[in-house]
Amino acid sequence: MSTHLSLARTFAAPGAFVGAAIFLYAALPFGAAKTESETTAPGGAETVPAVSQGEIMGETLTPEQLSYLDEHKWESWVGQSLAVWVSVDEQYFRVVRDGKILWQGPCATAAQGTGSQMNSFKTPLGWHSIKRKVGDGAPLGQVFRGAKPTKEIWKPGQATKEDLVLTRLLWLTGEEPGKNMGGNVDSYSRYIYIHGTNEEEKIGTPSSHGCVRMKNADVVTVFDMLPEGTHVLITEKKPAQ
Repeated sequence: MSTHLSLARTFAAPGAFVGAAIFLYAALPFGAAKTESETTAPGGAETVPAVSQGEIMGETLTPEQLSYLDEHKWESWVGQSLAVWVSVDEQYFRVVRDGKILWQGPCATAAQGTGSQMNSFKTPLGWHSIKRKVGDGAPLGQVFRGAKPTKEIWKPGQATKEDLVLTRLLWLTGEEPGKNMGGNVDSYSRYIYIHGTNEEEKIGTPSSHGCVRMKNADVVTVFDMLPEGTHVLITEKKPAQ
């Protein structure tokens, strides 16, 4: 990432995006009271409270963060476009554009750590992109199987031993041959998603089976922000402080 990217810039996202984001998601600092909304399931099912722990930002990345992303050739891959940075060490999900954090929130990567091998239940590192988005308009708690919606709607407190894919899914494809693309290390063939979960209480700790889990309300937020084709960088080492 070139030196000029580390300079503070005036935040200028497309007007429609900013307007929609401000209207739909009020900015809340961490620790503030959570906002709640409700989504009604098809057929008159009970409403499910939407509680988001992410927040809209406008902060410039720190020099340490910028330097770290430079090591991963962020500008070569992304330039000034919208992209995602998933930090495994921090268990954090950031939407970044032109050196600024547009949105950030906690996430959960694999309990088994990082890796790209098929059936490893690990989270792959490196550059990916969003190949498919599934679930637009679905209610919170919508259950997906094989990337298709079912008739099931999960509700908070509903016990299940399954690792459910809920609410929205963003299906990732690897962009680095031999690392997360092709053969037995192919992220798309491994069904690596960004998705909502029935284990929201574990968000912020490594607890998934390889995917990037998010709170259900948060995955709706990022689903609406991120178009197909958006680049996603998954890293393991934290930036030096």
